[in-house]
Amino acid sequence: MPRKKAAAPRGSTSLATIKPQALTADSEVALATAVGSDRALAKMPGAGGEVARQEGVTRVTGRDYATSGGTVPASEIYFVRGAKPDGDGVWLGEADKVAWIDPATGYECIMMRDNPEGFLSGYVGVPGSHPLFGWDHDAIPPDLGIEVHGGLTYSRVCQEGPSPQRTILYEARRICHVLPLKHATDHRPHPDQWWFGFSCDHVYDVVPGRRRERQRFMGAETSAEYRDDGYVVREVLNLARQLRAIADGRSVPAREGPPLPAVGLDPQRGG
Repeated sequence: MPRKKAAAPRGSTSLATIKPQALTADSEVALATAVGSDRALAKMPGAGGEVARQEGVTRVTGRDYATSGGTVPASEIYFVRGAKPDGDGVWLGEADKVAWIDPATGYECIMMRDNPEGFLSGYVGVPGSHPLFGWDHDAIPPDLGIEVHGGLTYSRVCQEGPSPQRTILYEARRICHVLPLKHATDHRPHPDQWWFGFSCDHVYDVVPGRRRERQRFMGAETSAEYRDDGYVVREVLNLARQLRAIADGRSVPAREGPPLPAVGLDPQRGG
């Protein structure tokens, strides 16, 4: 079967680590301001954790992340000033990157927002022992049963391996190792991860940064809608379960959630 060579990781950053500060009851109001709104603060239930800031980027650790579909044990939550287009929309309270380790599969997962168009994408990292490690997403045989929103659109090695030098500005846009939770002592990042991902910027998706343009081609006919963080997190978890089943030599489980839009509706991917 055809496969493409792994892309080489980028060079390491030389910027210094930003020291996080512990969150207290008194700092919750300040945190709401840092992440943009009380609506965004409500996405991180509970209390405590740590916060770090750098040039318009806020990173919160030690808090879960809540969506309409459930809560994930987030390792890192990022809010990036200017990542969302102006105007009202459900995206205004959402994070711009959430990274976590899926307890059910052990795989590292990321939800990330495109900047400046504002749509969300999802990613799952697999270790070097996975049979699809190094595979280009377009070369994966359909009969393996991977089904995800819009089909797979991303496949490459970690953008940079784990490093003690972690700059928040870079981490907020990086598709790479997830920072393990303090209590997740059994998790050890693999030297390399191969990431598979999907995006929510198809003809049947509402892209916040394109709302002022003329309605996208066939947008009305395809009932285009914004794919919120609950939708994207569910698709990430579906993809993680599918990839885990392939690694274990099992049949891919049925995906959870409503039926996916038909890939054939998208003129860029249809056929």
